[in-house]
Amino acid sequence: MSKLYEVIMPVTDQVVLGSRSPQRRELLESMVGAKSLRILPPLSSAEAGFQDVCDDPCFEKRLLEIVRDKYQDVYLQTVDVEHGSDSVDRPPYVVVADTIVIATNDQMRKRVLGQPDPAQWQSEVRDWMQHWLAGRTHEVWTGVIVAKEQQRREFIVKSTVTFCNMSDTMIEWYISTSESLGKAGGYAIQAHAAAFVTQFTGSLTTIIGLPLMEVIDALQALGWEMPVREVKG
Repeated sequence: MSKLYEVIMPVTDQVVLGSRSPQRRELLESMVGAKSLRILPPLSSAEAGFQDVCDDPCFEKRLLEIVRDKYQDVYLQTVDVEHGSDSVDRPPYVVVADTIVIATNDQMRKRVLGQPDPAQWQSEVRDWMQHWLAGRTHEVWTGVIVAKEQQRREFIVKSTVTFCNMSDTMIEWYISTSESLGKAGGYAIQAHAAAFVTQFTGSLTTIIGLPLMEVIDALQALGWEMPVREVKG
């Protein structure tokens, strides 16, 4: 009986992911390959908030501003020799992203739910679940920049998620998992929060944090070639 084995072709051009998110890393690595992917998070964690904006056009503008700032931070790291080992030898493809959750309450007021404050995350997530997420449909937007030297693609991909009605006991159980920390909207759809989802529309990877097919399309439009895998018997 012949044995099947996989031959992986030579590594393609380097792709830099400007993010600390393990979910984004896992998603992009699944398509790019571990050997071609480099993680280079923004040096600055400061970013504009959404407290002073309240409608979709302003949400879009602010989200793209945040992503552009992240891109500039990461891009400078790839060309600034002062960063020593953090610099790269060849201009890479750069991917940066930011995800927001937009929820609506009983008064039809929209609000961006970012990452919960580590100092008061339990009370914050409890309020979000009770008054903004449970039994409602919310939007998840991921803004992305994909670039290669002077060429750049920027876009926002939008999806929706509907949560079931949730008892106080269920909310307290979710808080006890501690997975809300560091998550837009205070939940992770790929983990325990999947139990609450009754429906979603659009891209699941957008909700997780990186619209994978749109990112790959943008990379290919800029000249990136997907690694080729051959299976031989």
